[in-house]
Amino acid sequence: MITRLKNALRGTLLGWKKHPPVAGRNWHPTWLPLDIPFGRESEAHPHSPEERAELFLAHNTGSTEIETLNWLHATICLTKATCILETGSLDGLGTIALAAACRDNGLGKVHSVEIDPAACERLVSRMQRYGLANYVEVHCSGSLEFLQKTDLVFDFGFFDSLCDIRAEEYCICLDRKIIQGIAAFHDTSAHRTKSLLNDPPVAVHNEYRRKIHELARDPRNSGYFEHILSRGLFVIFPEPAAPPPPPETHCLASVEP
Repeated sequence: MITRLKNALRGTLLGWKKHPPVAGRNWHPTWLPLDIPFGRESEAHPHSPEERAELFLAHNTGSTEIETLNWLHATICLTKATCILETGSLDGLGTIALAAACRDNGLGKVHSVEIDPAACERLVSRMQRYGLANYVEVHCSGSLEFLQKTDLVFDFGFFDSLCDIRAEEYCICLDRKIIQGIAAFHDTSAHRTKSLLNDPPVAVHNEYRRKIHELARDPRNSGYFEHILSRGLFVIFPEPAAPPPPPETHCLASVEP
Protein backbone atom coordinates (compact mmCIF):
# COMPACT_ATOMS: atom_id res chain seq x y z
CA MET A 1 0.00 0.00 0.00
CA ILE A 2 2.81 2.39 0.93
CA THR A 3 4.59 1.62 -2.34
CA ARG A 4 1.42 2.36 -4.32
CA LEU A 5 1.02 5.70 -2.58
CA LYS A 6 4.67 6.61 -3.24
CA ASN A 7 4.32 5.67 -6.91
CA ALA A 8 1.09 7.63 -7.22
CA LEU A 9 2.73 10.69 -5.66
CA ARG A 10 5.73 10.33 -7.96
CA GLY A 11 3.43 10.03 -10.97
CA THR A 12 1.51 13.13 -9.96
CA LEU A 13 4.73 15.15 -9.53
CA LEU A 14 5.90 14.08 -12.98
CA GLY A 15 2.54 14.70 -14.58
CA TRP A 16 2.29 11.12 -15.83
CA LYS A 17 -1.45 10.91 -15.18
CA LYS A 18 -2.13 13.65 -17.74
CA HIS A 19 0.78 13.90 -20.16
CA PRO A 20 3.44 11.24 -20.74
CA PRO A 21 6.75 13.10 -20.44
CA VAL A 22 8.49 12.29 -23.71
CA ALA A 23 7.45 10.53 -26.92
CA GLY A 24 4.65 8.75 -25.11
CA ARG A 25 7.14 6.97 -22.86
CA ASN A 26 5.97 6.71 -19.29
CA TRP A 27 9.49 6.39 -17.90
CA HIS A 28 11.70 8.31 -15.49
CA PRO A 29 14.65 6.41 -13.96
CA THR A 30 14.35 6.26 -10.19
CA TRP A 31 17.96 7.43 -9.67
CA LEU A 32 17.46 10.59 -11.79
CA PRO A 33 16.40 13.63 -9.71
CA LEU A 34 12.88 14.79 -10.52
CA ASP A 35 13.96 18.36 -11.26
CA ILE A 36 16.23 17.36 -14.17
CA PRO A 37 14.11 17.57 -17.34
CA PHE A 38 14.77 15.67 -20.54
CA GLY A 39 13.40 15.44 -24.05
CA ARG A 40 14.02 13.70 -27.34
CA GLU A 41 17.67 13.16 -28.18
CA SER A 42 16.85 14.01 -31.81
CA GLU A 43 15.79 17.51 -30.72
CA ALA A 44 18.75 18.04 -28.38
CA HIS A 45 21.60 16.96 -30.64
CA PRO A 46 22.23 16.72 -34.44
CA HIS A 47 22.12 13.18 -35.81
CA SER A 48 22.11 11.23 -39.03
CA PRO A 49 19.11 8.91 -39.67
CA GLU A 50 21.18 5.76 -39.08
CA GLU A 51 21.64 6.69 -35.42
CA ARG A 52 17.88 6.51 -34.65
CA ALA A 53 18.11 9.41 -32.22
CA GLU A 54 14.31 9.71 -32.06
CA LEU A 55 14.31 6.58 -29.89
CA PHE A 56 16.50 8.14 -27.19
CA LEU A 57 16.20 10.78 -24.48
CA ALA A 58 18.58 13.53 -23.35
CA HIS A 59 18.79 16.47 -20.95
CA ASN A 60 20.58 18.80 -23.38
CA THR A 61 23.08 18.90 -26.24
CA GLY A 62 26.13 18.31 -24.08
CA SER A 63 24.77 15.66 -21.74
CA THR A 64 24.86 11.88 -22.14
CA GLU A 65 21.66 10.14 -23.24
CA ILE A 66 19.40 9.04 -20.40
CA GLU A 67 19.53 5.44 -21.64
CA THR A 68 23.35 5.44 -21.51
CA LEU A 69 23.28 6.99 -18.04
CA ASN A 70 20.82 4.31 -16.98
CA TRP A 71 23.24 1.66 -18.28
CA LEU A 72 26.05 3.21 -16.22
CA HIS A 73 23.90 3.13 -13.10
CA ALA A 74 22.79 -0.46 -13.69
CA THR A 75 26.33 -1.66 -14.45
CA ILE A 76 27.72 -0.23 -11.21
CA CYS A 77 24.82 -1.74 -9.29
CA LEU A 78 25.60 -5.12 -10.90
CA THR A 79 29.40 -5.16 -10.66
CA LYS A 80 29.61 -3.45 -7.23
CA ALA A 81 32.53 -1.32 -8.41
CA THR A 82 34.01 0.61 -5.49
CA CYS A 83 36.56 2.89 -7.17
CA ILE A 84 35.09 4.53 -10.28
CA LEU A 85 36.83 6.84 -12.72
CA GLU A 86 35.00 9.52 -14.71
CA THR A 87 36.90 11.86 -17.04
CA GLY A 88 34.96 15.00 -17.94
CA SER A 89 31.83 15.94 -16.00
CA LEU A 90 30.22 18.96 -17.73
CA ASP A 91 26.63 19.06 -16.34
CA GLY A 92 27.33 16.23 -13.91
CA LEU A 93 24.62 13.83 -15.08
CA GLY A 94 27.12 11.02 -15.57
CA THR A 95 28.43 11.69 -12.07
CA ILE A 96 24.89 11.56 -10.68
CA ALA A 97 24.21 8.21 -12.37
CA LEU A 98 27.46 6.67 -11.10
CA ALA A 99 27.27 8.16 -7.60
CA ALA A 100 23.60 7.21 -7.22
CA ALA A 101 24.61 3.61 -7.99
CA CYS A 102 27.24 3.78 -5.23
CA ARG A 103 24.57 5.12 -2.87
CA ASP A 104 22.17 2.36 -3.88
CA ASN A 105 24.92 -0.26 -3.39
CA GLY A 106 25.88 1.21 -0.03
CA LEU A 107 29.54 1.37 -1.10
CA GLY A 108 31.92 2.92 -3.60
CA LYS A 109 33.13 6.34 -4.71
CA VAL A 110 33.29 8.16 -8.03
CA HIS A 111 36.49 10.02 -8.82
CA SER A 112 35.42 12.67 -11.32
CA VAL A 113 38.28 14.43 -13.12
CA GLU A 114 37.38 17.80 -14.64
CA ILE A 115 39.79 20.47 -15.86
CA ASP A 116 37.39 23.46 -15.77
CA PRO A 117 37.33 25.07 -12.26
CA ALA A 118 33.85 26.52 -12.79
CA ALA A 119 32.51 23.10 -13.81
CA CYS A 120 34.16 21.59 -10.72
CA GLU A 121 32.40 24.09 -8.47
CA ARG A 122 29.06 23.36 -10.13
CA LEU A 123 29.62 19.64 -9.75
CA VAL A 124 30.43 19.88 -6.04
CA SER A 125 27.33 22.00 -5.49
CA ARG A 126 25.13 19.61 -7.45
CA MET A 127 26.38 16.57 -5.54
CA GLN A 128 25.63 18.32 -2.26
CA ARG A 129 22.17 19.29 -3.49
CA TYR A 130 21.26 15.71 -4.36
CA GLY A 131 22.78 14.13 -1.28
CA LEU A 132 25.57 12.38 -3.21
CA ALA A 133 28.61 14.26 -1.85
CA ASN A 134 29.78 11.27 0.20
CA TYR A 135 30.03 9.19 -2.96
CA VAL A 136 32.01 11.62 -5.14
CA GLU A 137 35.48 13.13 -5.05
CA VAL A 138 36.03 15.89 -7.60
CA HIS A 139 39.57 16.26 -8.94
CA CYS A 140 40.01 19.65 -10.61
CA SER A 141 42.85 18.67 -12.93
CA GLY A 142 43.74 17.68 -16.45
CA SER A 143 42.90 14.01 -16.85
CA LEU A 144 46.22 12.97 -18.41
CA GLU A 145 48.20 14.58 -15.61
CA PHE A 146 45.92 13.10 -12.96
CA LEU A 147 46.15 9.57 -14.36
CA GLN A 148 49.94 9.76 -14.61
CA LYS A 149 50.22 10.55 -10.90
CA THR A 150 47.32 8.94 -9.05
CA ASP A 151 47.81 5.92 -6.80
CA LEU A 152 44.16 4.92 -7.14
CA VAL A 153 43.25 1.66 -8.88
CA PHE A 154 39.87 1.76 -10.64
CA ASP A 155 37.44 -1.07 -11.24
CA PHE A 156 35.29 0.91 -13.69
CA GLY A 157 36.08 3.79 -16.02
CA PHE A 158 33.75 6.15 -17.92
CA PHE A 159 35.81 8.13 -20.42
CA ASP A 160 33.83 11.22 -21.45
CA SER A 161 36.37 14.05 -21.74
CA LEU A 162 37.65 15.46 -25.06
CA CYS A 163 37.42 12.80 -27.78
CA ASP A 164 41.01 13.31 -28.87
CA ILE A 165 42.46 12.28 -25.48
CA ARG A 166 40.11 9.51 -24.29
CA ALA A 167 42.15 6.70 -25.84
CA GLU A 168 45.32 8.17 -24.32
CA GLU A 169 43.62 8.32 -20.92
CA TYR A 170 42.79 4.63 -21.12
CA CYS A 171 46.25 3.74 -22.41
CA ILE A 172 47.80 5.38 -19.35
CA CYS A 173 45.45 3.36 -17.14
CA LEU A 174 46.49 0.13 -18.87
CA ASP A 175 50.21 0.89 -18.80
CA ARG A 176 50.15 1.86 -15.13
CA LYS A 177 47.81 -1.01 -14.26
CA ILE A 178 45.38 1.33 -12.56
CA ILE A 179 42.22 -0.01 -14.17
CA GLN A 180 41.03 -3.54 -13.53
CA GLY A 181 37.46 -3.41 -14.78
CA ILE A 182 35.17 -2.28 -17.57
CA ALA A 183 36.07 0.83 -19.59
CA ALA A 184 33.25 2.72 -21.35
CA PHE A 185 33.75 5.38 -24.04
CA HIS A 186 30.99 7.76 -25.11
CA ASP A 187 30.44 9.52 -28.48
CA THR A 188 31.74 6.65 -30.61
CA SER A 189 29.10 6.60 -33.36
CA ALA A 190 30.60 5.94 -36.80
CA HIS A 191 28.04 8.38 -38.24
CA ARG A 192 28.75 11.28 -35.89
CA THR A 193 30.68 13.39 -38.39
CA LYS A 194 27.82 13.27 -40.92
CA SER A 195 25.85 15.71 -38.78
CA LEU A 196 28.68 17.30 -36.75
CA LEU A 197 31.52 18.23 -39.08
CA ASN A 198 33.74 19.99 -36.54
CA ASP A 199 32.76 18.65 -33.13
CA PRO A 200 35.24 17.02 -33.27
CA PRO A 201 36.76 17.35 -36.77
CA VAL A 202 36.36 14.28 -38.99
CA ALA A 203 40.03 13.29 -38.76
CA VAL A 204 40.02 13.55 -34.95
CA HIS A 205 36.86 11.45 -34.60
CA ASN A 206 38.10 8.79 -37.01
CA GLU A 207 41.38 8.58 -35.10
CA TYR A 208 39.47 8.30 -31.80
CA ARG A 209 37.51 5.33 -33.16
CA ARG A 210 40.63 3.72 -34.61
CA LYS A 211 42.51 3.96 -31.33
CA ILE A 212 39.78 2.50 -29.13
CA HIS A 213 39.25 -0.39 -31.55
CA GLU A 214 43.00 -0.99 -31.42
CA LEU A 215 42.99 -0.88 -27.62
CA ALA A 216 40.11 -3.36 -27.55
CA ARG A 217 42.38 -5.86 -29.32
CA ASP A 218 45.20 -5.34 -26.82
CA PRO A 219 46.08 -8.70 -25.20
CA ARG A 220 45.47 -7.11 -21.81
CA ASN A 221 41.78 -7.00 -22.75
CA SER A 222 39.35 -9.81 -23.49
CA GLY A 223 36.86 -8.20 -25.88
CA TYR A 224 34.49 -5.33 -26.48
CA PHE A 225 30.90 -4.33 -27.16
CA GLU A 226 29.87 -1.48 -29.46
CA HIS A 227 26.49 0.22 -29.26
CA ILE A 228 25.97 1.93 -32.63
CA LEU A 229 22.79 3.96 -32.08
CA SER A 230 22.46 7.60 -31.01
CA ARG A 231 25.84 9.05 -29.97
CA GLY A 232 27.34 5.60 -29.58
CA LEU A 233 29.02 3.74 -26.73
CA PHE A 234 32.10 1.50 -26.85
CA VAL A 235 32.79 -0.84 -23.94
CA ILE A 236 36.09 -2.69 -23.40
CA PHE A 237 36.27 -5.70 -21.11
CA PRO A 238 39.52 -6.49 -19.29
CA GLU A 239 41.33 -9.79 -19.34
CA PRO A 240 39.90 -11.77 -16.42
CA ALA A 241 42.21 -12.05 -13.46
CA ALA A 242 43.83 -15.42 -13.00
CA PRO A 243 41.94 -17.53 -10.48
CA PRO A 244 43.69 -18.05 -7.15
CA PRO A 245 45.61 -21.31 -6.84
CA PRO A 246 43.72 -24.13 -5.18
CA PRO A 247 44.51 -24.67 -1.53
CA GLU A 248 47.18 -27.20 -0.81
CA THR A 249 45.95 -30.58 0.26
CA HIS A 250 47.93 -32.97 2.41
CA CYS A 251 47.09 -36.61 2.15
CA LEU A 252 47.98 -38.41 5.33
CA ALA A 253 49.23 -41.93 4.78
CA SER A 254 47.41 -44.51 6.78
CA VAL A 255 49.44 -45.94 9.60
CA GLU A 256 49.31 -49.66 10.16
CA PRO A 257 48.72 -50.60 13.78
